[in-house]
Amino acid sequence: MHPIETAIFCDLDGTLFDHLGNVSLKNRRAIEAYTKEGGLFAISTGRCPSNMLQYLEGVAFNAPSIVLNGAGVYDRESDRFLFTQFADREAIAMVLRYAQREMPTVDLQVYIPDGILYVSPKETLNVPFWKLHQTSRFVSIEEAETHPWFKALLFGVPEQMHRVDRWIEEQGLSGRFDRVFASTDIVPGSYYLELLPKGVNKGSALNTCRTLPPFIGRTMIGVGDYNNDLEMLAAADIAAVPENGHPDALKLADVVLPSNDDDAIAALVERIPEMKKL
Repeated sequence: MHPIETAIFCDLDGTLFDHLGNVSLKNRRAIEAYTKEGGLFAISTGRCPSNMLQYLEGVAFNAPSIVLNGAGVYDRESDRFLFTQFADREAIAMVLRYAQREMPTVDLQVYIPDGILYVSPKETLNVPFWKLHQTSRFVSIEEAETHPWFKALLFGVPEQMHRVDRWIEEQGLSGRFDRVFASTDIVPGSYYLELLPKGVNKGSALNTCRTLPPFIGRTMIGVGDYNNDLEMLAAADIAAVPENGHPDALKLADVVLPSNDDDAIAALVERIPEMKKL
């Protein structure tokens, strides 16, 4: 398969990034060579554009990208969203107020079109997690509610996140948004709960991208390692997973790559000529 026939949608954390959050020189060179040959390289991430771009300086991605775990498709060239889907702000605000009242140490974030809002107090924030989510600003929930919301994220220990999840079920709110649980190695022993628009994920966004002119007719290659990548891996024509991937992701893999610390994306690019659409 020639690169010009393909488009890669690449996850960041645990996939393109090594465990230190860096993009290796070998991966950078492989992406540059792939795009020069006519391939489309897009990002697929839970991050918002302003945060994502801070970590991708010098990386030659050249196609509209999936951001906010599917709530947006963002085009870097024009610096605008090509697709957006907003969450049920009223329902999610109820969850945030509950968490703020009952568990004041939980970090609470809201994602809006121009960045990240922290709606938990600066005095209680988890500093490593906050540093990972720049740029952000601190506001009240009431001020945040003057904006449309893509998603919200709650960060704490597993017991707190499960307590919030039980409360969501008890209040009958589970049908008003989707929930994603995940851990992070940035803060060992911590967990986050993400609240997204109903039916929105990286897979739904990949299918939206299929209808955009740059991608029409191309073989879509999804690359990711974790639970929030499962729908994208299932929707892609070819699913690639680094060997450090979650077991559920590896079950969906058509191609298993070296780990994210061993230039997984460079290995993928090298294998494209031998690939066939599955």
